Amino acid sequence: MALKRFIILMALLVPLGSLAVLMRTLVVEPDREAQLEVIPMNVGNWRGEDMGFSESTAASLQATHALLRAYQHPDGTYLTLFIAYFRDQKYGSQIHSPRHCLPGGGWVVADLERVPFALGEREVTVNRMKISKRQYVDQMFYWFETRSGELASEYSLKFDLVRNSLLLRPTDAAMIRLTVTRGNRSVTDCQRLAEEFVGLIVAEIERALPFKSIADGTQASR
Repeated sequence: MALKRFIILMALLVPLGSLAVLMRTLVVEPDREAQLEVIPMNVGNWRGEDMGFSESTAASLQATHALLRAYQHPDGTYLTLFIAYFRDQKYGSQIHSPRHCLPGGGWVVADLERVPFALGEREVTVNRMKISKRQYVDQMFYWFETRSGELASEYSLKFDLVRNSLLLRPTDAAMIRLTVTRGNRSVTDCQRLAEEFVGLIVAEIERALPFKSIADGTQASR
């Protein structure tokens, strides 16, 4: 009986182990690179300024391409756009969730929830949370982009990685993060401001990332 159980167990483990090795070693290249530099510095009345990454931050992030830019409105409002693109998630460069990374930098994360968010003419689900550090209090919105579209859940992102690997599709992905300075604004006002800004720039972000066909806006499979 024990031998029979051992044989059945090995019969299950060997194919799974082989599949795991295949998923780690097989790489399907994207058809084009991300081009974050095409995202405009000036968007409507907003004026942008690039913010650099420290060597330690870049080493920890392990992104293929990344953009960190502060935009200022004439009324003094600040908004920060962060995009990190990962060409391949299989070799230690999987996306780190802000809710796990920010506390390591001294930020306190609170009121994390998933909410509907106007992404141009579409409505998607994103993560919304309050972050604070000393006297700074901001409202953050973030989501992930893959070959399958927009994802909010980190678990969905992992499942999508497995699915794309099995379908022999590129496993590239991006995280998009918007941070609005709270000040005296309510959570609703912060989200409205973020949605208005995204509405001005979403087309350029989609062109910068290799997930959709530039010609017709459909989801790219390769």
